[in-house]
Amino acid sequence: MEILDTVWGYLEPVWAWLRAGLDMHGPGNWTELGIQMGVIAVVMALMMQSFGAILIFTVVGIIIHVVVDQVLPMVRDGAAFSMPPVSDMSYWQYVAFLGVAYFAALIVLFIVKSLIFRR
Repeated sequence: MEILDTVWGYLEPVWAWLRAGLDMHGPGNWTELGIQMGVIAVVMALMMQSFGAILIFTVVGIIIHVVVDQVLPMVRDGAAFSMPPVSDMSYWQYVAFLGVAYFAALIVLFIVKSLIFRR
């Protein structure tokens, strides 16, 4: 178990950095975040034809997620349009968290899709 402690020692600062952005700009509700990310990731994985396109689909998933984050309050609550705080470092930490999450989710979902939908 010493190896896991060593690995976690390296990963913990990265996780803390990513988590700070999520805590600051995330929806505050893991259920809402999970549903939004899940739907976007499943659609992206189903559209992905080859594993080599994973980075492109990760970036597209992040862009769609950020757009939905801005549009959903306007549709649901009638809120006014507001630009995301692109000059805030914690916002980019949130976007980096989305990147890591979509990258991992697309890997898993593409493998599952490849096992289920054989060519």
